[in-house]
Amino acid sequence: MPESLPRGLRGDIARLLGAGGTHEGRPGLGRALQRVLTRPGPLAIALYRLGHRMWALGLHTPAELVWRLNLFLTGADIHPGAEIGGGLRIVHTSGIVVGKGARIGSNCTLLHGVTLGGSARGFTGDDRPDGFPTVGDGCKIAAGAKLLGPITIGEGSFIGANAVVAKDLPPGTVYTPGREVAELRARLDALNRRVQELEAEIAGLRRALSEQAG
Repeated sequence: MPESLPRGLRGDIARLLGAGGTHEGRPGLGRALQRVLTRPGPLAIALYRLGHRMWALGLHTPAELVWRLNLFLTGADIHPGAEIGGGLRIVHTSGIVVGKGARIGSNCTLLHGVTLGGSARGFTGDDRPDGFPTVGDGCKIAAGAKLLGPITIGEGSFIGANAVVAKDLPPGTVYTPGREVAELRARLDALNRRVQELEAEIAGLRRALSEQAG
């Protein structure tokens, strides 16, 4: 089971100061402070937390101003209405987009270029209701991955770089673009084999009918 952390900023700090707080392991207080002051990830998280608090209090305009400030300073476009559990880690902030209705559990990691948004069904004439992803605790989402629509990603899952996910995934899934293509190819190969078997059966029946007619 993925580790559960306190909600909000307390959880973010707890993860930063934990055993896996940096690539080198648990940081000292000085190292942790240095990362907070020099890296865009902690700043993006702190500004999101501030904006989200304002949003929850009904201060939508100030919250959206903080949202815009966050985008300007860090490149992270995280809507203050998104629900994100404690222990969020953002290693690189550029190009991250998290929509208003997205929900992210605790102890999750987002890399640059990740999008959690709607599926744009209305643009294609699909009148089904759209929505935003729900991501379980302990998930890691690699660079450039796109999670689209009202889908659920089970806890402890890993989404590979540049993956496009528009369906539910069970807990502990490792989902990569190559795996999806491999699954489709395997299904196609199985269908081709079945077609060949049916063609052989039809040819046999034709021979049998021809022998009976003769």
